[in-house]
Amino acid sequence: MKHFLNRAICITAAFILSLSLLTGCGSKTPVSSSAFETAATQKGYIVQDGTDFFAAYDYIKLVTLATPQDKAFQIEFYELNDDAVAKSFYDSNKSNFTMMKGDDCIESNDSGSNFDIYKLEMYGKFMMIERVDNTVVYVHSTDADNKTAIETFLSELKY
Repeated sequence: MKHFLNRAICITAAFILSLSLLTGCGSKTPVSSSAFETAATQKGYIVQDGTDFFAAYDYIKLVTLATPQDKAFQIEFYELNDDAVAKSFYDSNKSNFTMMKGDDCIESNDSGSNFDIYKLEMYGKFMMIERVDNTVVYVHSTDADNKTAIETFLSELKY
């Protein structure tokens, strides 16, 4: 009986692992522009409303820009009209990144039920685009050394 129980536990664990690999990493909870702004301000970043820069695009509701004091990089946070628009925005920007891709690069993809993440490192640059529901975070850093600071900030947001 003990052998059967151990085998059943192993099969169940393997099934759950397989299911989680097939369905992605679950879901994420999006943050609002104001929550992004608050987190960036607490981090000591310079925060700007960038919505006016995108006034010609009626599918963009809000844009918040966050830059560290040394202006080493900028994190752009977009709140879009809906999930479908955000997915299209994500896909378009991901495509722009992949078109620049060279032979010597490191890239990663991840997705779940309501999010997509694409990261690309090449030629000393770090680029990423992440969508959660109707929000998108966009980063194009000219220095890959900023990757840790960017990822730490976004991790603290649970993005």
